[in-house]
Amino acid sequence: MQSVVDWVIGVIETTPPWVVYLLVWSLVYTETAALLGLILPGETALLAGGVAAAVGETNIAWLIAGACVAAICGDATGFTLGRHFGPRIRVSRLGRQIGPGRWDRVAQAVQRRGIPTVIGARWIGYVRTLTPFVAGMSRMPVKIYLVANIIGGLIWVISVGVIGYFVGATVGARLLLYGALVVGVAALLFVGIGWLRNRRHARRLAEAKPG
Repeated sequence: MQSVVDWVIGVIETTPPWVVYLLVWSLVYTETAALLGLILPGETALLAGGVAAAVGETNIAWLIAGACVAAICGDATGFTLGRHFGPRIRVSRLGRQIGPGRWDRVAQAVQRRGIPTVIGARWIGYVRTLTPFVAGMSRMPVKIYLVANIIGGLIWVISVGVIGYFVGATVGARLLLYGALVVGVAALLFVGIGWLRNRRHARRLAEAKPG
């Protein structure tokens, strides 16, 4: 584990800043513009970018400024796509995998609370990803959505980016990576144990059925 941590730290410290900028900005943009947030949340990219800025040559101000633009443009793209192709996206293969329950919950929140939902959605996983599409489908006025998008995007990017930076600077990359590895291993064990229990339960039910 020591060698792995050393290798990762070496990669972080020697990665050119433009690579960090490109990765973070791209992931933040595509999170809502292409529903990528369902696979890789933008918060992960922002936090990692903040840590990279704390221990490497990446400039935190440039990172956050570009991420603000990416977040606002990504939501604007999702809103436009939802306005023109929302129903088609919802019934697509990806839309069906997301599930009608999630679509409906986000739609109800947007219709009831409008601007507060768009701003607050930035902090809730899949809600952040679906809200632009749902707002577009619900025909929310463009000007109102744009104001909420800008406010929410600025608050979210600045907060998450600064948190990542100060965590990296205070805790240090080495301790942070050890913690992430421990959490990752624990999560894998938890998922594995749950899978085994479900399999045993299914086998018992199958054996209990009359032949």
